[in-house]
Amino acid sequence: MKHTSRRRALPVASAALAVVAGLAVTASATAAVPAQPGPRTTSQDTTTAQDAAARTRAALVHALPGDQVFPESVAVDPATGRFYVGSVKDGTLYTGRVGAPGDLRVFSPAGADGRTIATGLAFADGRLVVAGRQTGQIFVYDTRTARLVSRLDTGLRAGQTFLNDVALAPDGSAYVTDSVAPVLWRAKPRGTGYVLEKFMDFTGTAVRYVSAPGAPGINVNGIAADPTGRYLVIGKRNEDALYRVDLKERGVAPVAMPSGTLSTPDGLVLRGRTLYVVQNLPGSVKSLALAADLGSARALKDMQHPTFAFPTGAAVHRGRLLVVNSQFNTLGSPAAVSGTTPPKLPFWVSELRVPAP
Repeated sequence: MKHTSRRRALPVASAALAVVAGLAVTASATAAVPAQPGPRTTSQDTTTAQDAAARTRAALVHALPGDQVFPESVAVDPATGRFYVGSVKDGTLYTGRVGAPGDLRVFSPAGADGRTIATGLAFADGRLVVAGRQTGQIFVYDTRTARLVSRLDTGLRAGQTFLNDVALAPDGSAYVTDSVAPVLWRAKPRGTGYVLEKFMDFTGTAVRYVSAPGAPGINVNGIAADPTGRYLVIGKRNEDALYRVDLKERGVAPVAMPSGTLSTPDGLVLRGRTLYVVQNLPGSVKSLALAADLGSARALKDMQHPTFAFPTGAAVHRGRLLVVNSQFNTLGSPAAVSGTTPPKLPFWVSELRVPAP
């Protein structure tokens, strides 16, 4: 399918304000957003309500047009602050700018280049890598032109694969997790394009895959790359665990941490030795301090916010934290979890200050 690089601006500023207002009025509609307290008369309760309102105002809300977006991941260009978000429902890719809630537009429309699903995203050096979940496909775009650079195919399809998240290593290689097939994929630069390979088979390693319907069958999910190029950190959602992948030795080992440190880990962001872990439930971003060799971790903070609604992905840019609110636990969700309550519209990305260590 021919793809055009022309981008259409979207009128989302008023929609973003509507989301913030809606959170104050209908926060109980989604379980991932804390319910607002009922009417009270004490000064303590008044102060609590004022604090909650202040926290809501402290967040910028980037609204995504459409009633079936169900966004999953976000990636940001560190040079410009432009970020990218994808729809799991139809594969649309959006782009916005950190600090500018009204600056949002379609980067690539649904179905372009055969892309009907977009899960994990990663950005580096003008390249945007997009995982295609059950389609078994990986897409690489030139963000300057929105041109497709490579479309890679694992050869696996629904029931055999679940390409979930992406991390870009310093050498330009994109590592892609698979939540169903026990494989870590690598898209390696070659010439002007990329070649796809099975970088690691987890069979027989410390990472033991479970085959099960729904959320219990989501194995390895989030991934982050060490800036030295030696290690990856991957999250295993169905056992609330982290693992370190040694890229040089092609080995994998658990990241040691106290039991109960994590709950439903999803997207991962690594900055220095601080790892930010997006947790679907209870709906938070937990920060961990990693050892120098990434072999162990200790908890720092667990950040929650009224604008979080089943968060799944995050990105950091110059002291700002972007959090994708998928609302996968609502009616119509295309994910492994769902619910009976309709999602709040429009879908949105929360932007907040990065929590201090």
